Amino acid sequence: MVQHRFENYSDQWNWALSRLPISQPWVLKLDADERATEAFRREVNARLFNAEPQENAFIVNWRLIFMGRWLKWGGFYPNGNTRLWRHGKGRFDRRAVNEHLLVDGKVGVIAAPINHHDYKSLGHWIDRHNRYSSMEAQALLKGDLTGQTNPRFFGTPVQRRRWLRKLYFRLPGRPLLYFLYRYVLRLGLLDGLGGFRFILLYAVFLYWIDLKRIEYRATGELPVVLWPPRGDPHPVVAQSELQRKVDAALPLPGSAPAEALSSRFSEEMVR
Repeated sequence: MVQHRFENYSDQWNWALSRLPISQPWVLKLDADERATEAFRREVNARLFNAEPQENAFIVNWRLIFMGRWLKWGGFYPNGNTRLWRHGKGRFDRRAVNEHLLVDGKVGVIAAPINHHDYKSLGHWIDRHNRYSSMEAQALLKGDLTGQTNPRFFGTPVQRRRWLRKLYFRLPGRPLLYFLYRYVLRLGLLDGLGGFRFILLYAVFLYWIDLKRIEYRATGELPVVLWPPRGDPHPVVAQSELQRKVDAALPLPGSAPAEALSSRFSEEMVR
C-alpha cells in the first residue's frame, strides 16, 4: 500500500502512474464502488491477449445502479469511458473533476459492462456532488469547459459528451432542459421512480453549478470545496520501504506529463 496527499483527481492518478512500480502491461481504472462482471472479465482476457500492437486503450461501459436499481434508460447505458490502457500510453488531463484519460494510440471498445453501485446514502451523494459542483464551477470560471479532449459529435463517446457539454452551456434554462432530455427524450421515465429521482437530483446538481457561478459574479469569491476531514498518513504505511522508495523516486521513464501527451495523443478512433 502507498499513500499520497490528495490534491485533485487528475493529479492523483498522474502521480500514481508516474511514481508507482507498476509491473503489469495494462492498467484498469476501477473505483471502489464499481464491480467487474464475469462477462467483463472474460472479454478483457480475450481482448488483451489478442490486442493489436497499436491498440493502446479500451473504452469500458458501465451500468449505473442507483438506490438498488439499474438505470437502463435515460441515456445512462451504455456509458463509455476510457478505463483500460497500456501502462505508459495514457495520462489524465489536468481537470480537477471529471478527469479524462488522454491516449497515445488507437482505442477499442469492451462491450461487456462493469457495474457502478451507489452504495452510500443519499446524504453522501448530495455531499459529494456539492463538492463536485464547486470544483466544476471553479473550472468553468477559469475557462476550462472540456479539458484537453477535442469535442467531436462524431467522435468517441467521451468526445461526443464533450461536444454536447459545450452545447449545453450555451443554452438558457439548462437544468430543466437536461431533465426533459433525460426523462422524456431518452426515455428515463421507463425506469420508473428510480429514473425520476436520479435525473431530478442530477438536474439540481447542474443548477448548483450555475448558482455558484452567479454567486462568484456577485461576490468575486470562488466557490468553496468542502472536503471531509482527512486523517494523518498511517504510520505503518508511511514507514514502509515501498513508501520511502516511492516518495524518493523521480517520475518513471516514459511518463511524459499530460501536457506533452495531449499534443500527440490520437483522436481515439474507435475500432
